[in-house]
Amino acid sequence: MSLRRRPRGAAAALLVPAALVFALVASTGASGAPAAPDAIAAHTPDYPTWQDVQNAKRNQAATAAEIDRIEGILIALENKAVELGKIAQIKAEEYAQARDALEAATQKLERLGARAEVAQERADESATRAARLIAQLARTGGGDLTLGLIIGSASDTDQLLARLGTMNRLTESSSDILARAQFDQNLAESLAGDARAAERVRKRLATDAEDALAVAQAASDKAEAQVAEQQGHADQLYAQLASLKNTTAQLERDYQEGLTEQQEEQQNNPPQPPPNPPGGVDPTPDPPVGSSVQQAIAYAKAQLGEPYAFGGAGPGSWDCSGLTMKSYASAGVYIGGHGASSQYNTMKAQGRLVSTSHLSAGDLLFYSNGGSTSGSKYHVTIYIGGGKMIEAPRPGFSVRIVSVRYGDLVPYAGRPTG
Repeated sequence: MSLRRRPRGAAAALLVPAALVFALVASTGASGAPAAPDAIAAHTPDYPTWQDVQNAKRNQAATAAEIDRIEGILIALENKAVELGKIAQIKAEEYAQARDALEAATQKLERLGARAEVAQERADESATRAARLIAQLARTGGGDLTLGLIIGSASDTDQLLARLGTMNRLTESSSDILARAQFDQNLAESLAGDARAAERVRKRLATDAEDALAVAQAASDKAEAQVAEQQGHADQLYAQLASLKNTTAQLERDYQEGLTEQQEEQQNNPPQPPPNPPGGVDPTPDPPVGSSVQQAIAYAKAQLGEPYAFGGAGPGSWDCSGLTMKSYASAGVYIGGHGASSQYNTMKAQGRLVSTSHLSAGDLLFYSNGGSTSGSKYHVTIYIGGGKMIEAPRPGFSVRIVSVRYGDLVPYAGRPTG
């Protein structure tokens, strides 16, 4: 869809009389968070027909009113597309976090499994030594305990070892052997129990990740379908505007987009960082390494025009964090995993967060609901200087360079080098 960002609130009111902006109540919930895609899609504007346009040309007042009406619909369409795209971004980030949690649980299970295996091998060796001791004791009157230790249950083994531990004829060395066998057996059983618990957690997280994937994919598909549908409407609306103004559709499209960007620059200001920055923020950061920044930006620019794809990390299609991750990887710089939150947390852990009031080309810009520094980040871009950034925006759009958006911008950026 070729419609670009349009101002909201006061900026939007400059473009469209309030009476002409149709209701978008369903586009946001009571808390300001995006509503479900189905709720947004349920409100369809009353698109003007070509007969409406011809009728409006009969007098100047009707023409002006019809122009206002069409421009209002265009802005509302863009707001709707933005909300659907934001929902898709948030759901994609929820899946990324679920996927990361599953990967962490899988790694923990593998570590516990390996430790449990080693512990069981050690326990078997200790049990063999203890069995030799028991055999010797049996020959000297200790009873036939060897078979009970080797083939008995865990509780039987515990009882036999405890019984042997009370035998007065055990030497200090013999006691150590039995104590070691008891300890090794307990450790093996404990680690095996931990591994079983970790496997249960991993299975639950696998289900969570599968569910999150389905929800994220559905939101992405919904947003892309809506953008495609709106593109057709927008094309006709621009053609109708051109007819009313005796211009061209492309001229009207360029004018609307240029006006939007100009008003955004006038209306928006960078977020102000809190007076006491949280841990991970460098108050006096070094400038970024120029060669790495140039390589990362050049890589990102080489993908301009390639489509957004949920979970995309190239080649040929991208999501926001896939583009930033691979761009910096091309310069040999690790910025975190495939997720905006992962990359923000990596920058924070490395002490590489800087105030957005001191941006340099190559810095990572993060977006969250309300620009919150806590919680999930749903979008990430690369600042390229001059108030511009490069991004893989959302479903239905391609990698592009745009002016920095300050709505929802987190007041701290990541500086991967420096």
